[in-house]
Amino acid sequence: MSEALWWRHLSGDPSAFLLDDAEPGVVWRTLVTVLDRPHDAPAVLRAREQARSKGAAAQVLAGQDALGFWGSPSSYGVHWTGSVWHLMAAAALGADPDDPRAARGVDTLLEQLQPRAGGFSVGRGKMASACFTAELCWALSRFGYTHHPRVREALAWLADRGEREGGWSCPDLRHHADGACPVAAVAVLRLGGEAPVQERRPLQGLLQRAASWLLDRQLLLDGPSPRGWLAFSHPNLAQADLLDAVAAMARLHWPVDAVILRSLGVVLRAQDRLGTWRQQRRTPFGEPLGQASRWVTLKALQALAIYGDALPAAGTVSDFSLTHPG
Repeated sequence: MSEALWWRHLSGDPSAFLLDDAEPGVVWRTLVTVLDRPHDAPAVLRAREQARSKGAAAQVLAGQDALGFWGSPSSYGVHWTGSVWHLMAAAALGADPDDPRAARGVDTLLEQLQPRAGGFSVGRGKMASACFTAELCWALSRFGYTHHPRVREALAWLADRGEREGGWSCPDLRHHADGACPVAAVAVLRLGGEAPVQERRPLQGLLQRAASWLLDRQLLLDGPSPRGWLAFSHPNLAQADLLDAVAAMARLHWPVDAVILRSLGVVLRAQDRLGTWRQQRRTPFGEPLGQASRWVTLKALQALAIYGDALPAAGTVSDFSLTHPG
């Protein structure tokens, strides 16, 4: 797949696994984010079109009703049956951004989202949440709604909600690590990766805050971390892991440093002899637990494609690794 130095750190060649027609959402994301194919390349457009009728994203979108919802309109945020989670899953699973069902789902959701201003909450009467807001803004941006007034307003709300040393607080205490929410920080970084480079300037403050919070804490390798931080999975909805964080920073071409390289070493140790990564945690809409995961493998390659050439020679990756209680 590549002659770059980073490819030497793989135990095998996962290209056939990733480019298999069984999962066109993976195919087009691999072509764009790992192989640097333009978004209008014929192979990319073909895979995006196939993702409308085949694969995990197509299965999610097939459950949408005629009005653009999943379940009840008023229960859009109910785990995991509400419209929000289905739209975020479809985005994470490589749905074609031009699929009319995605636009219908987003448009109807925007009419129901609460509160009507500021950040987003999972339902009427609920507090707006930084991680929920960031995750939903990411999904809306992936579907082409980056410049929608409601998304811009939510991002401004996030910018005003900086907490301890740049992190964001969270109403779900299970997310907390060192007093703030890693899920929010990772979601902000993923959001930034969706924006073209020339459009990231307005997001720079948010991105710097999120990256600095994670890097200052050694990407949560030495201190407290949320449950499952070292159990890689996809899609990660209302949760995050180390691979999510490193892959998001790679998509932003965040400057490499010792913390990132150490974290990448941890990621590499999780690969199997075929050069693939497994689904290590059961997640809604995810691949079977314990099996090789196309999406987890893709995220690992996204990180390696940017940072892998800075790693030491193959065979010495363990120098950057560590044992961490699961």
